Amino acid sequence: MDDHKSWQGIGVSTGKAVGRVWRLIPTLFAEAKQTKKDAVDIAREMEHLAVAAELTRRDIARSQEQLRTDKGDEYADIFAAHALILDDPSFLPEAEKVIQNGVIAVDAVSQVGEEAAALLEEIEDEYFRERAADVRAVMGQIIRHLLGAGKPFDEAFPVEGSYIVAADEMTPAETIALPKQRVLGFLVRKGGKTSHAAILARTYGIPAVLGLAISWEEMETLQYVRLDGDTGIVDVLDETQYLAGSKQQSTIEQFDEAEVSPLLQSMTLAANIGSPSELPIAKKFFAQGVGLYRTEFLFMGDSLPSEDDQTEAYRSVIATCAPHTTVIRTLDIGGDKQAPALNLPKEQNPFLGVRALRLCFARPDIFHTQLRAIWRASCAGPTAVMFPMVTTIEELCQAKAALEAARQAVIADGYSVGDIAVGMMIEVPSAALIAKHLAKEVDFFSIGTNDLTQYTLAVDRENSSLNQLNQPYHPAVLQLIVTISQAAHAAGIWTGICGEAGGDPILTPFFAALGIDELSMAPGQLPKVRKKLTSLHFDPGEKEELVSSILDCATQDEVRALLSRYGD
Repeated sequence: MDDHKSWQGIGVSTGKAVGRVWRLIPTLFAEAKQTKKDAVDIAREMEHLAVAAELTRRDIARSQEQLRTDKGDEYADIFAAHALILDDPSFLPEAEKVIQNGVIAVDAVSQVGEEAAALLEEIEDEYFRERAADVRAVMGQIIRHLLGAGKPFDEAFPVEGSYIVAADEMTPAETIALPKQRVLGFLVRKGGKTSHAAILARTYGIPAVLGLAISWEEMETLQYVRLDGDTGIVDVLDETQYLAGSKQQSTIEQFDEAEVSPLLQSMTLAANIGSPSELPIAKKFFAQGVGLYRTEFLFMGDSLPSEDDQTEAYRSVIATCAPHTTVIRTLDIGGDKQAPALNLPKEQNPFLGVRALRLCFARPDIFHTQLRAIWRASCAGPTAVMFPMVTTIEELCQAKAALEAARQAVIADGYSVGDIAVGMMIEVPSAALIAKHLAKEVDFFSIGTNDLTQYTLAVDRENSSLNQLNQPYHPAVLQLIVTISQAAHAAGIWTGICGEAGGDPILTPFFAALGIDELSMAPGQLPKVRKKLTSLHFDPGEKEELVSSILDCATQDEVRALLSRYGD
């Protein structure tokens, strides 16, 4: 441990935490190496493996159902991945072959699992490297059952009090098994931003730092720490520092909409959500409505959602958000996102293929049902709908016609409908460049900066080796956003940002100067953006000067340096 007792990890879930440390100690797997083939009862070991695999399958199903109940189908798919590993012909069947060679089941599963994990860790792509943890998670569950140890960790969480959980590595099963209402934060040696532990930490709104370059022995000495899920910094505290820090810490900001700065009053700060179960987190951080309601979670199961199921899912969010607006994005799925019920063909270039609105036009039955459900739910409160991946005016007009046809059909069936604002996402350069024409057809624009950056810079946003290029600070991306905003204002419609850039405090001064009307983001980002807006003060003419200066920038570094001068 270094003298200043501070470590740098990867901040994967926003927020700060000060607390006592509780170490999640994995079950220690017994070593039972066999040297003689005739010392192993092969039939007995095969039977043990079959029983352990079935118990693991049941564990996965229970965990999946718990997460589905807590957070919705979108997140339950984490355990669907574990089920696929369990059924992979290169896993259990390979372990059976090893047993046939006279190795006990525990060692056979460990050998096959570690070999598979090692292969994944050699892949350059970060996403696949982190799937090695999933293989080890399934392997660990099987071995626990083989050893007769059913609990995911060998020390019960304290009966009272709240703690920062420290671990060498965390599996999804371990994460959801913990009493999350008493978990202040996660401190994990292994993993990154795309690991399932990171995804679940963000899902539950728990600050987390992963990827710490320290030994488990060092982690075992921890008693009190302060962690920052944004910067990834972890400070080791003594008891006096801990007591002082815990008294000063406020886990949830206090926010009164009636007492805010004029600049903050001029902009709506909304939340991006993927299912109704995320609304409590959005409300916790005082979201002013939902600026992006992703509807894909409804379509990730083995069967398509009914109109009634969709109506209820949309109505629950709309009613909860009222009097604020809920912006529902129509189905945005394609070859890059596999939905079993849709049976989509693999595409060589899925981000350039049949996805989003293109898929809806190819499957009008699915599109019509979703639009009917949105109309039926619209009576519950202020509602807006936006179409993703629009590239031409013809596509937009076709989508609007489908929306009107659904409205007429719903009314004909005797249902009441509310008013729906109609908007579109601008995610491709072609739409940005004809924004002045598109603005005449809609009530609002919502800029999807993730895809706009990807398509403008020709960078695959899923390729972690290109992260340095995949940045919204590129002057070309910002120039397109200026074009879009100016076209919207000229047409008298509002503009929002719903991509990750909307929750980036570095870009907040630029969006404020440009007159963006709404920023929608992951709920945990709301306090940081709200704080940045509160600290901003523009002199007369300074907004125009900032936008003009951004347009003169030639590099990302120039943009960041310029924006760093604004706010705290």
